[in-house]
Amino acid sequence: MQQNPKQQAIDAIKNGETILVTVNSNPSVDELSAALGFTVLLNKLEKRATAIFSGDIPPAINFLDPEKTFENTVDSLRDFIIALDKEKADHLRFKADEKTGMVKIFITPYKANITEGDLEFSQGDYNVETVVAIGVKDEADLDKALSGHGRILHDATVISLSNGDKNSGLGTINWHDDSASGYSEMLMTLVEDLKEDKNPLDEQIATAFLTGIVAITDRFSNQRTNSNTMSIAAKLMAAGANQQLIADKLQHSQEPEAKPADDKKAEPKPAKKERSKKSQSAKDSAAADRTMAISHAKSSDSKKAKAGPDDDSKSPKEGSDVKSSVTNRLPDKGLEDSKLPPKLSIDSAPSMGGTLNAVSQK
Repeated sequence: MQQNPKQQAIDAIKNGETILVTVNSNPSVDELSAALGFTVLLNKLEKRATAIFSGDIPPAINFLDPEKTFENTVDSLRDFIIALDKEKADHLRFKADEKTGMVKIFITPYKANITEGDLEFSQGDYNVETVVAIGVKDEADLDKALSGHGRILHDATVISLSNGDKNSGLGTINWHDDSASGYSEMLMTLVEDLKEDKNPLDEQIATAFLTGIVAITDRFSNQRTNSNTMSIAAKLMAAGANQQLIADKLQHSQEPEAKPADDKKAEPKPAKKERSKKSQSAKDSAAADRTMAISHAKSSDSKKAKAGPDDDSKSPKEGSDVKSSVTNRLPDKGLEDSKLPPKLSIDSAPSMGGTLNAVSQK
């Protein structure tokens, strides 16, 4: 009897040692959270698991430290090959130096002297035995980091997960579950089957899976939520996942950024508008009545106010008697004649623009 796709997926994961976990080119929070949590789970089960995603990480899962799990290229999946003529090598061994952190390869020569020129370096094939593709419809829907690397899919066992109305024909094993809320819930159901002696579920893995479930169910409020979903969420919370923290992080990432205060237009105040209207109305009324201020000062006071402070300072008008003007300015006759200045004699009255001549008499 043929096994169902879920059991086939469990067996393939158990038998594989190097596992690649990937998503589609435009993954949701649930898909990324599922990939992150499942990769950490596999590594805790002593598998060599690598998660690949080359797109932009959504801010909603930044608190999960995705940069510590996801890689944006497949370069680390290739073997590095060192080749040497077998006639020169007797045997080899390697040793990890804990002090320096270096791995040293020791080659014992066979009747020869080995130098750097005897060694050849090259890149080997991609060392992937099993691929877990989450929410990928077909090869064209794969993450860009895997585009052009069809050989990985050809040489490895591909497990394709699909959910809801989204089906996939990518994998050797196509596991579809339309009853689960999402991919985090699907992969969480594998924990019991994959664990050996100890339960590998810890706070980090539980938080990642619960983040995906909370996101896909809109905090357990949409039609994707069912009794199985709530039961699995309870197990994840018991393992250390903080549901309130997850909900706060997801809600904060969805809130729009507040606009700067400078961009806000000040709304006019009705009271000021009313006062300005009344002021303008008063001005218009005054202009229409043509009112004016009346001075109550007496006429004599008005004349005094109009008169200058010193009328003598005014210059004589044109055509006035110059001689009289000069005489009025002479000193009083009471003074002694000896002290008086010599009298001025004016031969003729000056004409406009003429010359004034004065002759002193002794």
